[in-house]
This record gives sequence, structure tokens and C-alpha cells, in this order.
Amino acid sequence: MYKENNNEELKREMIDDIKKEIVAFLNSDGGTIYVGVNNDGTIYSDFLNEDKDKIQLKLAGWIQDAFYPLPSNLIRANYNQDGVYVIEVKEGNKKPYYLREKGPKPSGVYKRVGTSIRKCNDDEILSMIMDSNHYDFESDISENQDLTFKYFNRICAENSITLNKKQMTIMGIINSNGAYTNIGLLMSDQSPIEVKIAVYDDNMNFKIKKTFNGSLLKIIEDVQDIAERMNDTSAVIDTNSWKRIETKSYPGKSLREIILNAFCHSNYFIRSNIKVEFFKDKVKVTSPGGLFNSSIDDMLKGVQTYRNQKLVHILDKMNYIENFGTGIPRTLEAYENSDRQPEFYNSENFFIVYLPNLNYKEESPNKSPNKSPNKINKKISDLGLSILSIVSDKPGIKVPEIFDIISNTDSTINVDKIRYSLKTELKGMVELRGSKKTGGYYLIN
Repeated sequence: MYKENNNEELKREMIDDIKKEIVAFLNSDGGTIYVGVNNDGTIYSDFLNEDKDKIQLKLAGWIQDAFYPLPSNLIRANYNQDGVYVIEVKEGNKKPYYLREKGPKPSGVYKRVGTSIRKCNDDEILSMIMDSNHYDFESDISENQDLTFKYFNRICAENSITLNKKQMTIMGIINSNGAYTNIGLLMSDQSPIEVKIAVYDDNMNFKIKKTFNGSLLKIIEDVQDIAERMNDTSAVIDTNSWKRIETKSYPGKSLREIILNAFCHSNYFIRSNIKVEFFKDKVKVTSPGGLFNSSIDDMLKGVQTYRNQKLVHILDKMNYIENFGTGIPRTLEAYENSDRQPEFYNSENFFIVYLPNLNYKEESPNKSPNKSPNKINKKISDLGLSILSIVSDKPGIKVPEIFDIISNTDSTINVDKIRYSLKTELKGMVELRGSKKTGGYYLIN
């Protein structure tokens, strides 16, 4: 029984539409076309009576006349034991392949998407041409040569770098002829790149909606500033140790690493934007361009690929990144003790990362949120925590005795501060039993 999938196509007869399927496989990962098979995977009996020589000549004619570039060594065909004509198509290395009669435009260029094919758009066709010719976007000459570098100069000065002609050539800002390159354009004040950041409320309305532009370094600073402000820290009191347990919404350096990773790996040739979106339960970071010459499995194993080598060099030189290539492992390490884990999605045009918000608690209709017998969600000062710990260890203790214990480690504390803490922030947690002269303090169960 035959079955269609991402790399296998079923056709009943040797019709002209098969030419589009061949083009799609040449422009994708290759695949196999089975001619003489019904959609349900059964053999189409009428095909078995077709003139085999005529069908083979038809395909040979297509290979010579219907496709460009010529894919002679990429297509093989033969009849199998079922009498099915099997056309094997390898992925081409001179993309885009197209129908000669249509030319290298959307009406003639196809690609495989799942179990079907679709026309490529102009950007995808141009991207194929660039890849086939090993186009280097960073080194190409910028269309805009009227550039200024006020912000970039400032960052260079902060890192004790003199931005002279020699240094600009080393960084790739200008080429050997002194013309500004595209990496120079990205560093300039006139950079056309825009990065969008959004924060949504529970009803998906915008709380914050901003677009940043200017020098790419300035955009990184602006985005990281808002991201850091959105990375809230919650605190609960562990009643077993009377210690404050703090939890960042996005632990460690995970949020910073993922945002920097987006800047390092984005395809700046694609007319799209890096986007950072904060939802109540997660943050979503989207960067244009899928993983460069690798897969998600490769990335998780620590395989490093470089789409923007000059940009990475500059960010490293300006101390924006360190130990490049460790951002994803660091992120996974930050979440290693969490039930919820980062999620990664890769496509040809986008790479998306979801980081779960560790402070988000899903409320149950029959249970009060954030309730735990051993934790208290209340803001308590360091002095208050010290008093709670002492009262827990020494039930019935008096204020002077509390003062004697605390003053050994903190000379700024006096009796009045202890009494004030007991009456205000610890009200409802600690109580005086007995008279003011002879009584002592106990925890309220």
C-alpha cells in the first residue's frame, strides 16, 4: 500500500502537473513520485496498460526541455515490481528550479510544503538565488552611503575602541574600497531594522506596544531594558526556615540570552521584524529566518552555525555576548528544575522561542491560588524574618531577649524597631501571651 507524505507523492497518470511536483522536490528536500497509484494507495489498473516506452520518453523530454536549470543528474526513474513508475528526485543545488515556459517567477517556481506544493513568492525566489550563489548580506555594499555612527561611536568609546578607518575595515563596517557595507548600515543611526515589543493583559489588550529603530546596538539596549523590567521577581516566606524564596519570572539569564540569540541569528535580508511578546504565562520571541544550516536537534546538542559572523564578532567585541553559542544551553539549564520548559519552533522563514513564566499560576475554581501550608505570600522585612525565626525557635521570648540575639549581628537594630515590627508587619502572625511585663511572644498557628 502506497501513502503520501512529505517526501512521497501519488499520481494516477503521467500528467503535466507532475512537472510542478518535480520542481517542488528540486527546490525542497527531494522526494519520490509514484505514477500509477490512486489517492487511497491502491494500484490504478488502467496505468498498467500504458505504453512504458512512451512514458519514459515523456519524462526524458521534460528533463531536457521543461525545467531550468537542467536537472539531468537529479532525476531517476524506473518501473517497480508493481508496475508503478517511480520517479526519484534529489534536492537541487542550483535553486530556484522552475518551469522553463514560466520563468523564475511565482508562476513557475514551486516548493514542497507537507504533502502538497505551493508557489514560491518573490522573496523566497530571491533567497534561493542568494543561497545558491553564496550571497553574503553583511559584506554587500549598502544602498545607503550617507550614514552616521553617533550611537555606535559611543559604545565603541565605552569599550576603549577607536573607530578609525582601519578598525571599521576589520569589523566589516566598510569594505576595502571604503564603501559602507550592510553590517555598517545595521550599526549606523540610519539602520532600517525595526524591532517590536508588546505586553498584553489577560484579555489580550496591549499594555505596552513599542517599535524600536536606529542603530542595532541601541535597539538591543532598548529591548533588553523593557524585558528586564518585565522580568518580575516574586517572593514567598518558607515557614520551615523563615527564609525568603525569590523566583524570577524568567530564571537566570534565559530571557536575555534568547533575545540576544534572536539578534545574532536573524535573517536581516528578510523584510520582517524581530518580535518580543509578553503574555501572562509566557514570553514569545520571534526572529526572521529559520535556523541556519542546522535543525532544532543540532541546536540543542550545541552545534553552532553562523548566519551573521560579522555581527556576532561586533557584539562580542562590545561585550554584549560572551561564550557565543551557549545561549540555548544556558536557557535550558536555567529551567532544569522547572516542570515547564522552553519550547522551540523552526520553519524556513521564522524561528520562535517560548519561555514559560515561572510566576504564573493557573487558578483553579475550587482552590485559592498560591496557597501552601509551608509558604506565606506576604512582604516581610529582613528584621521581621529574623524575629519570626527567633520566636519560632524560642516560644514565649520577650522583646529584650529578641534584641540581645539580633543586635549581635546587626548594630542598627534597637528595641523600638523590634516592637514596631511586632505591631505592624507581624500582626496576625505573632501574638503576646500574658501581661506586657511577664508575657512573651508566640507564633499564631
